[in-house]
Amino acid sequence: MSETAPHMITATVRPTLEVVHDQFDAWRKGKHRGRRIPEVLWQAAVELCGDHSVWEVSRALRLSYNDLKNHVHKTRDIGLGTRQGPDFGFVKLDFGAPITPSECLVEMEAPSGAKMRMSFKGAPRDFDPVELSRAFWRQGQ
Repeated sequence: MSETAPHMITATVRPTLEVVHDQFDAWRKGKHRGRRIPEVLWQAAVELCGDHSVWEVSRALRLSYNDLKNHVHKTRDIGLGTRQGPDFGFVKLDFGAPITPSECLVEMEAPSGAKMRMSFKGAPRDFDPVELSRAFWRQGQ
């Protein structure tokens, strides 16, 4: 049968990290110096952030962490004002903070004597501790 029944719902498949990586590589091979990344590629990268962290996607696709994070926030802000996709009657329940918040303490000391201490309670949402660590280790270079 070549026709889809009217009552059938077709699901859209999100592209995988590997597929989007290949798309970025193909664009980079053919791009001209100074051209911006096409919006279609940015959108594919943003969609990946639904399954992976912004840091993982930016690293895999060789993108600026902050640029990708800004695109994700911009897309989410736009999506808040408009309803996208069919409504299946699902209700999202937010139970707030976890009952037992996790804690983490990271202390670093560089050969130069510089020290950094990071203390986290719960899940860090507004920053990436890995990027903070990298900035600390790069400071003396």
